Formats: sequence, C-alpha cells, structure tokens
Amino acid sequence: MQKLNLKPVARKPSLPDEVADALRQRLASGEFKPGDRLPTGSELASMFNVSLAVIREAMSRLRHDGIIDTVQGAGAFVTGTDKPRSFRLEEDTGDGNVLRRVFELRQVFEEGAARLAALRATDEHVQQLHSALEEMGAAVEQGTDGFAADKKFHELITEMTGNDLFRDFFAFLSGKISTSIAAARSNSAMAGVSQEAHDEHRAIYQAIVRHDPDAARAAMSDHLRSASRRLGFDAGPD
Repeated sequence: MQKLNLKPVARKPSLPDEVADALRQRLASGEFKPGDRLPTGSELASMFNVSLAVIREAMSRLRHDGIIDTVQGAGAFVTGTDKPRSFRLEEDTGDGNVLRRVFELRQVFEEGAARLAALRATDEHVQQLHSALEEMGAAVEQGTDGFAADKKFHELITEMTGNDLFRDFFAFLSGKISTSIAAARSNSAMAGVSQEAHDEHRAIYQAIVRHDPDAARAAMSDHLRSASRRLGFDAGPD
C-alpha cells in the first residue's frame, strides 16, 4: 500500500491570539517603552473592536510570556525585557513544520525519560506500562487507532523517571504531543504499519522491564525516528 504523506489541517488563530500578536508587534516597534502603562482594557477593547473578555485573554497571554506586568488597581505595564520569560509553542500553520519540530523535541526529551525509566521503574510501573501496551495491541487487532493507550504509554514513562519535572513538562507538551501521536498513528494505520508501531513500543517496554537504560533510550529513539518518517520527515540525526 502506498504511503500517505498527510499534513495537519491549518488552524486559524483565535481572536485573543490575534489581539495579543498585534500588541506584541506594537511593543516590539517601540510604541511603548519598558515601564510604560498600556491603555485600559476598555480602551483596548475599543481600539480593537472586541469585547473586554477577548482583551483579558490577550493580556493574560502577554503576561504569561513575561511581556507585561499587571498591578492591581494601576493597570498593565511593559516589562523591562524584550524576551519572553516563559516557554510557549506556536500554533501549527499547516505546513508540518511545527509537527517536525515537536518530534525533534520529543526525540531528545523522551529518549532521556526512557533511560531514567529503565533505571527507576517499579513493579507497579511495569504492570501499568504492560496494560497500556496490551491496549495498543488490541487496537491493532481491532483496526482502531489506539491513541489513548499510546499517549498513556508515553506519559507513564515520564512518571517512571521519578522526576516530577519530566511529568510536568510532558503535561505541558501534551497538546502538541497528542497531535504528533495521533498524526503518526493515523498515518501508520493508513499505511498498514500499525503492527510496526506496536512492535516499537514493545521494544521500549522490554528494555524497561530489563532495566537496561541504554536499550530503552535506543528503542525510544528508533520509535520516534520511525514515527517521524511515517509522516514524511526525519525528526533528527540517527
């Protein structure tokens, strides 16, 4: 069966995102200097012809990125930094570039997580991972996508590290990781390689059961490279 190279559907930015981006451009242009007070929410709503709720969401995005600070009763002020203080992932434009970059990030992040999981996995962890693997196997037999079990499998590996930062970072990335897992599994099913993807997960599981960190890292690397190639791109060097 011919391999399909599918691209994610482009998603239009939300109104709060559009307003936030417009404000970022005005701040970057120097229209407002560090320490300057921004117009009130009502004034911004009038300027952009949107509701106060949209302005609040847009300002929340700018505050999250460290671009502005708000002072109760005084308003919003431009910070003294021109670089975001928080990590933020952009929306996929539909050209597959964001998905490719997410796979590159997963490559490094999940290889490390798999290595630590092999060193620190408990019997309970192994049982949970086995259950997720069996669910994926059942999905292969039934011809369903097994997406939930796939995501759970990878989530469990971050929990096995015993490092809550791995767990929390996975939770932060979960939206983008969910997109990449779903896209990979969808393409795998259409290309007739669901069993191949399941075998890759089994190799990761077996390495963790053996408490072999190097094998777990290598198995995760092989899986993510194969998943990226099933989508028509390479997630990084071998």
